[in-house]
Amino acid sequence: MSSSTPPVPLVTFLYKHHIELGAHMGIFAGWWMPIYYHSALGEHRAVRENAGLFDLCHMGQFFVEGPKATEWLNGIVTNDLSVLKDGQSQYNLLLTEEGGIIDDLLLYRISSTAYLLVVNANAAEKDHRLLRLLLPPEGVSLIDNRQKWGCIAIQGPQSWSILQRVFSIDPLPKHTLRKIIFEKQFLYIASTGYTGEPGAELFFPGSIASALWNRLLEEGKKNDALPCGLASRNILRLEASLPLNGTDLREDKNPWEAGLSKAVCLSKPSLFPGKTALLRLKDTFQDLLVSFVAVHESCPQPKTGSPIFFGGEKKGEVTSGVWSPSLGRMIGMGYILKSHAREGTPIEIEIRGKYHPFQVQKKPLYSKRSPRS
Repeated sequence: MSSSTPPVPLVTFLYKHHIELGAHMGIFAGWWMPIYYHSALGEHRAVRENAGLFDLCHMGQFFVEGPKATEWLNGIVTNDLSVLKDGQSQYNLLLTEEGGIIDDLLLYRISSTAYLLVVNANAAEKDHRLLRLLLPPEGVSLIDNRQKWGCIAIQGPQSWSILQRVFSIDPLPKHTLRKIIFEKQFLYIASTGYTGEPGAELFFPGSIASALWNRLLEEGKKNDALPCGLASRNILRLEASLPLNGTDLREDKNPWEAGLSKAVCLSKPSLFPGKTALLRLKDTFQDLLVSFVAVHESCPQPKTGSPIFFGGEKKGEVTSGVWSPSLGRMIGMGYILKSHAREGTPIEIEIRGKYHPFQVQKKPLYSKRSPRS
């Protein structure tokens, strides 16, 4: 086989179920994934009003165990693990030495000597190489459960009603993790998600993926839940102003520019990769990742890389753009000069050779508490 031959796309534990359900499939981060089943807009509505199920088995899962697990991880990720208690989760970043974002991830503390790291599929291999490179000779073990464990997310206001029937479990506080049993196998349920809606993510051995998916779908029908693909997930996360690794988050951008200071703790004693650079960049960075909304409903979709203008001069570029059913117009995210990143700032985006008016808006663009229009 030629070295230039692209790798064969991987399939998740639930691939055959997606085909049986008539999903429109596409390749994402090297995996065959459902883009949508019948309608991305219908799936978006299901999550906002009822519930939706997402196959996230392509996400990378690493278990870190050992007596030095906390100390070691605290010297790698950007946030402070010392504040976590058993069963709590924390948003974190992996950085280059120059402060660029390799990946954003969720870290779950199972115990003082055991952690679960859930990373993005497009960065999982790079993350694994970095972790192995920094692994100490003793006191910590890194268990790579990619293609061994799976993940299903159930999101929406009816999610916990479904989960209570399946697992006889009460809703968990946000950002917490609990160990439960299904089909005589243990799995983890976490009150985290990527849609701006309440719900949970389930992490489990691949051997029970089909049984778990079918059970959740069966119970979900009682609440008008739908299986959902990546297209609706992209709309949901942009309405919630949640960045996507690989487009909104990149190695040429640092956490200050990405607006992710909440994921960085410079006061902890650990010297994690990129810390020295972040100390230097904290007061000197020029760009900021903002959310924006089209002024007119008829505006076309802004594309990744579309230039952003202010006063006739280029001030940044689009990283993500999509039509928002909740707001009834195009929305997106992009990097612009920090001096132009204030809420309400009028900007123009060049789309197909024409300039279209947008406005910088406060994050999130949409929530149940304060929907924007």
